[in-house]
Amino acid sequence: MDWAKLAGDARDMRAKVAAQFPGRNPWDLKFAPGGLMDIEFATQTLQLRHAPEKPSVLSTNTIAALKLLSGAGALGAADADVLIAAANLQHALTQVLRIALDGPLDVGAATPGLKALLTRAGGVDQFAGLQKLLAERQTRARGAFERVLA
Repeated sequence: MDWAKLAGDARDMRAKVAAQFPGRNPWDLKFAPGGLMDIEFATQTLQLRHAPEKPSVLSTNTIAALKLLSGAGALGAADADVLIAAANLQHALTQVLRIALDGPLDVGAATPGLKALLTRAGGVDQFAGLQKLLAERQTRARGAFERVLA
């Protein structure tokens, strides 16, 4: 398999998605840089690369697949940890937002109750801390995405 072509194709597809659906802020959890789309692209591309030799890396669950890829030596432990932490946080926040809203969060319009739910889902004490944690995890996930698809 030509890794350079596969990785290039994945980067190109992600860029096309980003052009059509730009993540306008960190709360656009699916499309923001370092969001769920980046994590899924990295995971699926690694599965395509390694599954022919190591079919045990296949899973339809992104977090499970990342663990399998790491365990098989197809993804470094540090990048796996970064991607898993970002996915876990964003999945937890997505569940709250799907129930509460029809689209991405507008922080300025969010009620104190919604902010409290999100804060609890993020496992932190204050909403400002959640915003900082989300930004950090997305930044680190975007870096892992770029390393994985280099």
